[in-house]
Amino acid sequence: WEQGRKLRDGYNVLAREYGLSALTGCLGPAPRTVISFKDKTGEDDLLLKSLFQQECIKRGVLFSGGHNMSFSHTGRDIDYTLSVYKTALGVIKKGIDRGNASGLLEGRPISPVFRKP
Repeated sequence: WEQGRKLRDGYNVLAREYGLSALTGCLGPAPRTVISFKDKTGEDDLLLKSLFQQECIKRGVLFSGGHNMSFSHTGRDIDYTLSVYKTALGVIKKGIDRGNASGLLEGRPISPVFRKP
C-alpha cells in the first residue's frame, strides 16, 4: 500500500506539474492502480498512451496501463519509475505544445482491444 500510494500520488503530482491532469491521471486503490489518458472530449486517447508507453520502454519501464504492486517493490523502484514517468510526461507535454504529439511516436498508436459494436 505504501509504495502504491507513492507511485499513484507521485504520478498525479507530475501530471499537475506539466498541466496534464485533465488528460491523464493515476486512479484506484494503492496496490492496483491504472493510468488513464483521455482526450479533450473524455474519450480514451490511445495516441498519448502509446507515446507514454514508448518513452517508458526506452528507459526500461514496461508499462501497459496498470500497476500491480507487490512486497518486492522498493522505494528505489518507485523513485526510478517516477523519474521515467516524469520524462515521458515531458515528451507528451512537448508534443501537445507543438501540436504534433503523433510526430513523436516512432510507430503506430496502439489499438483498442475491445471494440464497441
